[in-house]
Amino acid sequence: MSGEELREQGRTLELEQVAVDFGGHGVLEGIDLVVGAGVPVGLTGPSGSGKTVLCLVLAGALAPTRGRVLLNGRPFVPGDETPVGLILQTHGLVAGLTAEENVALPLQARGLDRNEIGERSSRALASVGLTGLATRSVEELSGGEHQRVGIARALAGDPVVLIADEPTAELDPENRAIVLGLLMAHAAGPNIVVVASDDPEIVVALPRVVELDRGRIVNDLVP
Repeated sequence: MSGEELREQGRTLELEQVAVDFGGHGVLEGIDLVVGAGVPVGLTGPSGSGKTVLCLVLAGALAPTRGRVLLNGRPFVPGDETPVGLILQTHGLVAGLTAEENVALPLQARGLDRNEIGERSSRALASVGLTGLATRSVEELSGGEHQRVGIARALAGDPVVLIADEPTAELDPENRAIVLGLLMAHAAGPNIVVVASDDPEIVVALPRVVELDRGRIVNDLVP
């Protein structure tokens, strides 16, 4: 499906000639990409191809050196009206807090009602099978449990844009399937969902796959 067709269908996240330089070195160059709501997009490529940096740009967490990022044709500004979920490889959990407190933290920052925060946090943790570990300090959790807490935190915010960087890397097959189902369901919202992954089982399940190499898009397999 072309970018124009995606734009005609409604909500879109669009990159126009996006480039990112670090220390004079080009990490991304000339990225043109349109992601439509309702169709989760896989992002793949060899190590060092720029997947993580592209995820940060798509989530609004990193401003491009050149080019534009647009949501529905306007400059993309993450915020309360456009909630964004970013699932990091490093999880980004706050030490000393429980799993539930980590999930609740971004909701508190948005100023949501206390009861709503509790309901959202509980529901999100239950969706990834962590209800019984909600009150555990994150230091007591395994790597895979850290990953699931990070996923629950992103989903609890009901984001319009959800960007996941290797969200299943530390999960067993059962939990991998659960997380993939959650990401697919969120996209069907319809919301914008991009999943960066080197896991062949994840990539093959996604209806559209964008391949990066050396900071450029080299393949875009669309439905």
